[in-house]
Amino acid sequence: MGRKYFAWSFDDGLEQDKKIIEILRQYGLGATFHLNSGLFGDRTYEGRIGNLGMTETPASSFDPHARHLLPYVPHFRIPEDEIVQVYRGFEIASHTSHHVNLSRCTEETRRAEIRDDVEALSALTGQTVTGFAYPYGAGAKKSRDALKEAGVQYARLAVTKPGFRFPEDPLAMPLSCWHISAKTFERLDAFFQAEAEEDLFFLMFAHGYEFDFGTKESNWDKFRRICEAVASHDDIIACSIGEALRMHREAEND
Repeated sequence: MGRKYFAWSFDDGLEQDKKIIEILRQYGLGATFHLNSGLFGDRTYEGRIGNLGMTETPASSFDPHARHLLPYVPHFRIPEDEIVQVYRGFEIASHTSHHVNLSRCTEETRRAEIRDDVEALSALTGQTVTGFAYPYGAGAKKSRDALKEAGVQYARLAVTKPGFRFPEDPLAMPLSCWHISAKTFERLDAFFQAEAEEDLFFLMFAHGYEFDFGTKESNWDKFRRICEAVASHDDIIACSIGEALRMHREAEND
């Protein structure tokens, strides 16, 4: 028999992560946080259409009290001097230094954005950063060599695929579900009921700012309900992405 793993994956290193971590600790869950070291402390507002963040406006030129075409929520990144304390006990992973689209930049920029972010995050946190998430879910094919050179062992995409098997290619790791999906609990129930004849893995993705949307499919109550549902199953190992992959590899090698 195999084991069942569940991991949350959050992008951008936002102020909302502080509340997220508080809730994760209440339920004894792990997570991986993908940060941009070149954007620490950056403050913008995110405009949404439905449940998708569509546009960012710098806080310096945004009036939160004015009327806007789109509804906006804060997209404030945590300052560098708070990173270690905020994320203590959780896995830190790379998301490029400046959240660049890796499919649209030069090879030199691609390598620098990956290498510099991994090195900066490793030095800051004292962790050996081995995880990555593609900004905008783009550039996986073009980035493989740069990721390997930087010591990255796994990289998360932004596409969802059915099934719960561990990815054959750890540098092109799909999601099990984006929390904004209307089928989130349906997907979770399928995972809960699945027989673990081999190791199974559920990877749940979110941006912290999305919980501030307050829509039917993206809100803080839904986040809590997901966490409560996972924590109620004793057969699920709720951990970071890196921990799940490490334990899975160790089990395969036994």
